Amino acid sequence: MSVQIIGAGAVAEEPRPGGCDPWFDPAAHLGRRGWKYLTPATRYLLAAGNEALGRRHDDPPLTGTAAERFGVVTGTQYAIARVHHRMNSVLSTEGVHGISPAEVPGFSMNTPGSQLAISTGARAFSVTLTNPVTAGLEAVQFAVTALRTGRADTVVAAATDQAPEDHGGSGEYDAAAAVVLSVRGRTPGPAGAARPLATVTGGLSRFLPPGPAGDAALAASAARVAALARGTGGVRLAVGAPPAAAPLATAVHDAVTKALADDGTPVRDPAACGIRPARHCAASGLLDLVTLARAGGPALLLSISELGHLTAIGLHSADTVGSEFI
Repeated sequence: MSVQIIGAGAVAEEPRPGGCDPWFDPAAHLGRRGWKYLTPATRYLLAAGNEALGRRHDDPPLTGTAAERFGVVTGTQYAIARVHHRMNSVLSTEGVHGISPAEVPGFSMNTPGSQLAISTGARAFSVTLTNPVTAGLEAVQFAVTALRTGRADTVVAAATDQAPEDHGGSGEYDAAAAVVLSVRGRTPGPAGAARPLATVTGGLSRFLPPGPAGDAALAASAARVAALARGTGGVRLAVGAPPAAAPLATAVHDAVTKALADDGTPVRDPAACGIRPARHCAASGLLDLVTLARAGGPALLLSISELGHLTAIGLHSADTVGSEFI
């Protein structure tokens, strides 16, 4: 069963030396109304999701069977961190009367994904994943599993993050990205893409513990990642990780490169891919996936967290039949 990416969208803040103007204009993406009391991470997600689906924010939601077979899964790391910080500060100084009823729903980590599900009419499921760094690619893995097991016909896999308040100093920035996934041969849902962007050929999630056990886990995981590219004749390899995980990311990159070579699969354009800084938190992996899907051709994309989480997604051209997930 082949799962295809039929739409993609992204909004991302980039480093701007001395820039103080807001990088994201909600009205330009969402219209003039309906977003005032939504958190920034929710606004980003709605913008990316709408772009991926080819819809306007004020378009009516799906109904009937189309809604019941449409799902949303969202990855995030810091989406509500600033909301919690503000609420804690207000409760400590002003008490509960300082909290506006309109901002209370933003306390939940599920709020961004739920708002996207509500606005689009998704009724199959709305799920939020919260592993640091890897949650964006985990959303894709969850979506493909749901499609292959018949839980939905179309799924938006998305990620959104509003970086911590010291993001300028830590090198982390706000962003959201989304891809629309559909089983080949079924109704493409609301995206209506003229041509699929890519096929998701497989994926896996692993944990690499520290110490000798981690070395064994790395070798085994690298072999399984390389297997996702078997038969492609060559693949682009991109590994995303935050600075704190740079040594582990290098070890993973080298191990996967070796495993690919052992399988007879060359790495294409190593200078253009390689190790990428995950500066957009959990949205980083999905932003890279959107870029690679739009570029076309076989690719392996990995996200690595400093805690040892690893998630990998394999991509191929849109007409390729994928293997099962590992």
